[in-house]
Amino acid sequence: MLFELQAHSEALARLHLMLQNGSLGVLTGEVGAGKSTLIRHLVSSLDPLRFRPAYLAQAGMRPKDSCGELLRQLGEETPYFLEKARLLFHKTLLQRSQQGDKFLVDFLDEAQDVSSSLLPELRFALNQHMDSTSLFSLILVGQPELRRALKINKLAGLTAEETANYIRHQMKGAGFISPLFSDSAIKLIHSDTRGILRLINNLCTNALFTVRQKGTEIIESELITRIIHDSARQRGLAT
Repeated sequence: MLFELQAHSEALARLHLMLQNGSLGVLTGEVGAGKSTLIRHLVSSLDPLRFRPAYLAQAGMRPKDSCGELLRQLGEETPYFLEKARLLFHKTLLQRSQQGDKFLVDFLDEAQDVSSSLLPELRFALNQHMDSTSLFSLILVGQPELRRALKINKLAGLTAEETANYIRHQMKGAGFISPLFSDSAIKLIHSDTRGILRLINNLCTNALFTVRQKGTEIIESELITRIIHDSARQRGLAT
């Protein structure tokens, strides 16, 4: 079950639009911001009769490797020379379009590591079929560094209100009646984690583990402060 936030809802809507147009979609966010969860939700929402999701394995692959991987996903052998691979990919897309085959959706994760030579090749693959019926879309997923190559809006952390709603949603979904996080504790959690989902999860898990041993029903900001300080000390950031 996805805990939908305004930023996530907007990102999903934009990605669906990219799929409908058969174009390049980009999703960025800090580590732990929920990108993978969002992509899983996007894939699960696709009509299996219309879409065929697939994944490019490595962002650091060479142009020839990427073209070969795309062809393999389409069930084709890969020619040795890149130019022949490009032509075969274009021909295969046209044949699939004429046959009414499923719309291919490729996801490239950790795309901030994409090589300088691979990104133009991926764009070439997309542009190859723009004049025909769209049958291919590419979604790049990565950290904010990806913005150096592409003009995008990153998937930001949660707002203070969204953080509070998210924590209550997760507690309810896990069947917790108590302990409860006080408002001051939630405020501190948001301030320390900057609304990054993975950091929120880690901090809340540590707090729940601590109070479970003590039988406390309310998690106060004092406990959160101690956990934050202990974590910083373990990383060598505090004394």
